[in-house]
Amino acid sequence: MTTEPLSAVRQKAKKFLDQLPPNVDVTSDGNTAALFTTLTGSSHTSLQATWKAEDVAKAERRKKGESTAGLPTTTTCNLFVGKVGGAIGSPISLGQFDIEKKLKAAGLGEAWIPAGSGKRPGYGDVFKPRKFHMGVSLDFAGDSWNTAESGQGGPGVDYTKGHDIVKRKQQPWDPSNLEGWVDIDILMRIVQKAPKWMVGWWRFEVGPTKEFVYIPERGSARAFSVAPVNVKLPAPAGGKAGELTHDSDGEGVTISWPDKVTDTLRHLPGVDYMLGERGGQQLQAFKLK
Repeated sequence: MTTEPLSAVRQKAKKFLDQLPPNVDVTSDGNTAALFTTLTGSSHTSLQATWKAEDVAKAERRKKGESTAGLPTTTTCNLFVGKVGGAIGSPISLGQFDIEKKLKAAGLGEAWIPAGSGKRPGYGDVFKPRKFHMGVSLDFAGDSWNTAESGQGGPGVDYTKGHDIVKRKQQPWDPSNLEGWVDIDILMRIVQKAPKWMVGWWRFEVGPTKEFVYIPERGSARAFSVAPVNVKLPAPAGGKAGELTHDSDGEGVTISWPDKVTDTLRHLPGVDYMLGERGGQQLQAFKLK
């Protein structure tokens, strides 16, 4: 199993997911019904009512000897995912089958990781397969992928005897079966908004070295070696992206750059200026106007 320390966001997801016991099918009925409702927000009664309505069209096809393939069958895979999102305080519901589109529309597109990225999902990340389904990544044992998924049951031939299931699963890691996943660490970081005074272009100086950094209201900072043509416009494409973590009082920021350099800065009251350090050296930041 992978054993990297979990971030605070992933610990919140784990606290919720720890309610799902190993090697147990948590069914919507029977002695696991209450836990099923806790994990999904749905109940066996509501599922049966939905399945009864969906079975009308299916029954017509069965009478004609036709296949019921393609007709809707409700399960709770997305409701379970939505509960995980709620546990971490996600700004949007993660239990949406078009989650990539919804993230981008909300300005949170950086949190979507395409399956072909060469990365692997982390604990609590919400994944979307190419099929009509959603689930939650747990961890890895080599190339075996551990997940938590609802929607593992269904109405069966007779909806009165069917039930839905939440369970832990293991499968070979094969990104070709996925569209991608929501990185919950990135999601909860970029949902933080920079204070108004911080948004815009800055000149960072470490000794004689200068670079020009754009800090957006939400998302990643971008650094360039040359000054912007127009400081009223946001950063163009390119540059070097840095992950922003805002201080809780809104008066400082930490920027983690991809070359393992970290800038830590605090705002001096009453001036458009930040002072801090980079790798033990003094770092000054001047707001461009």
